[in-house]
Amino acid sequence: MRSRYPVAIALVLAAVSSPTASAAACSWTPTTLPLPASRVAAVVTAADSGGGFAGEASSQRVLGSPTVDAVRWSGGAVTNLGTLPGHRNSVTVTGVNRSGTVVGDAGETNLTQRRAFRSTGSVLTPLPEPSGYDSSWATSVNDAGDVVGHVGKDVQQGTSIYTVHTAVLWPASAPGTVVKLSGGLPTTGQTTATGIDQDGTVLVEHFPTQTDAFTATNLYLWKASAARKLTIPSGTASVEAISIANGRVAGTTYSSSTANGKGVLWDQNGAAVLAANSAGLHSVNRSGQSIGFTTSNTLAYGVWQLGAATTTLSGTLAVNVSADSGAVAGWSRATGSNNQPTVWRCA
Repeated sequence: MRSRYPVAIALVLAAVSSPTASAAACSWTPTTLPLPASRVAAVVTAADSGGGFAGEASSQRVLGSPTVDAVRWSGGAVTNLGTLPGHRNSVTVTGVNRSGTVVGDAGETNLTQRRAFRSTGSVLTPLPEPSGYDSSWATSVNDAGDVVGHVGKDVQQGTSIYTVHTAVLWPASAPGTVVKLSGGLPTTGQTTATGIDQDGTVLVEHFPTQTDAFTATNLYLWKASAARKLTIPSGTASVEAISIANGRVAGTTYSSSTANGKGVLWDQNGAAVLAANSAGLHSVNRSGQSIGFTTSNTLAYGVWQLGAATTTLSGTLAVNVSADSGAVAGWSRATGSNNQPTVWRCA
């Protein structure tokens, strides 16, 4: 479980206040996780099924060109996994499983391409790319060790060049291989695999054209070469979803390119339920607890249980993931200090 939305601002200097619980909810208590040596700021971007977390740690307190390492937290200790050897010194972490396998992507030295990775022991190793593809992104990993994501290749149409994306699986049962997802998925446009459940079900976004990798119009659940399409709320022009857990999917729908989003939780039957007072959901755990943005302010975070709003997290902070333990995590920052990796637990 992870989020694509707040990570881009995760290491930016910003003021933050502590979460405030609604009258009907419990009090959320923050705990700061340790930083690895020589790193001054960090953010939690993923959680495993056993209480551990993963994320990114930076050598600088503001964005620019810092070293950004992949890190793993387990049992109160932090492990610095560094960067991907032979690539640029900055990584994006998108997933972690119970055994501590961390996945994500790193920049190639030419700046225009990315390379998917997974951790092997205490180092990051590149994942294979199919022949003809020159970019890859790993987006999620389950406890079995199956990794999903997408690969890209440049295609020229007229005078323009586009990166066309295809959803893939790196199966744990066949190390060193990569499989392009097929069977039940559209054969035109583009696909990206954005999440994988513990039973191997893969969440897939479909983009209708090869020239637009930002406005998916449909979602699919793929497993063992078969796929089913999720019901999209009426009036939806585009949809995005990157989190699946125990058969539920958290995401956001938009009625137009300029409209504010609406948070949606798809239940275990595939039915779409609008989350109350939500501008978007970006992580869900096994119990159906999700986190995302409130409609009152796109910088205000909230917690929902099966679509019902339970808590508002106010302030300029980032809450990126809803863990199976019931905790939520991201970063917090006291005035005058750097962003700290933070876990909030409901007391």
